[in-house]
Amino acid sequence: MNPKNAARLFALGLSLTLGTAAAAPVELQFWTWYLSPKFDGYIKSTIDAFQKANPDITVKWFDKQDSMVQDFISSVNLGGSPDVLNLNIDETAKAAQNGFLRDVGALSTPALLNATYYPQSIKNFTTDGKVYGYPWYGWLNEGVMLYNPDLFKKAGVTQIPRTTSELLTLAKTIKDKTGAYAWVPALKDPNTASFLGYFYSEGLPIYDAAGKAAFNTPKHAALLQQYVTLYKGGYIPEDVVRREAFQIATELYAQNQVALIVGGPQALTRIKDTNPALYAKTAVTHAPLGSAGVQTGGSMDLVIPTASKHPAEAAKLAAFFTNNASQIAFAKVVPVVPTTRAAQSNAMFRAGGSDPIAKATGLVGASGRYINPGYKAPANSDALYKSLNDNVEAALLGKKTAQAALDDTVAYWNANMK
Repeated sequence: MNPKNAARLFALGLSLTLGTAAAAPVELQFWTWYLSPKFDGYIKSTIDAFQKANPDITVKWFDKQDSMVQDFISSVNLGGSPDVLNLNIDETAKAAQNGFLRDVGALSTPALLNATYYPQSIKNFTTDGKVYGYPWYGWLNEGVMLYNPDLFKKAGVTQIPRTTSELLTLAKTIKDKTGAYAWVPALKDPNTASFLGYFYSEGLPIYDAAGKAAFNTPKHAALLQQYVTLYKGGYIPEDVVRREAFQIATELYAQNQVALIVGGPQALTRIKDTNPALYAKTAVTHAPLGSAGVQTGGSMDLVIPTASKHPAEAAKLAAFFTNNASQIAFAKVVPVVPTTRAAQSNAMFRAGGSDPIAKATGLVGASGRYINPGYKAPANSDALYKSLNDNVEAALLGKKTAQAALDDTVAYWNANMK
């Protein structure tokens, strides 16, 4: 046989063999966090669209709740794992540091990642110079301020608070004149470090130049003391030491017992369900900011575990769910903040009209570039956050001074931080 013909036949055979291998059916396990049953329709329709575009890939979806992180660790220890996993910023950093995740920059080109997502969103999921997650939906802690105009009028408030300082002053005015709380600050939410965000918003450092915890200066203590004084005076609901502030705020707002909520538009969906009449007259405006003039916030991502047996296909699924079209579609279902660059020019994020959710979405939906926790979580953040929360509670309950609470927290952090 002519050597050239033999080479052509060999090349053709190799091509056919590779094509057959590439077309072999693949089943992916996809785990999300707290998205079912409320968002079943969106998740299933997006999976259907992905499978239509990739007919050789089947996706099995599981939604995890409280057990997400533990189930993931158990699956890895047992020799298997999901192929695509939904985590947040802190959990992604911890999983990456423990070697559980693949560098997605090796699965999708850095050029594609940089063209698709905001720079800060990529930075949020970067550990030791490598990107470990495809940024997904996010939220802003300050976001917007929604308020009950009747309670403002009853309290004689004519000036909308534009700074955190003004908001702290308003807390006493509204409670004294209406009996309702002004708002519910997140002082000690479980598994987070709410007060670090307050420090960041006021331009106060979390770490020093050497990376040591440094949030116990007199200025830090003075800020904590302002909240302690309000709590002791009955101007903040007592439940903030036991329950999530968001849960308390949405419940009490719907009962006309809280005048305003600072946060993402998500609160409005609950109010619309529980008190449609109050929802209809709720006013929406920009959130008050701290003296640093910055927003803080968080984001979810989709990661590819090291143990995945189908990383290339998993990366396709993660990229599909987090692309601009998919994130915009999600934002139409629930007022999340997309992390894609193209979102900022989308028509749905132009504030206008009288509907509260539409207006709130317009104010924050194109603000994904501002999503920034304000500090990098340590690897053992659970134990460190507990120390901070326990000490903040001790200060609120009068068991420690604000300064002592922060001194004790910083000492614990610097002795135990990884």
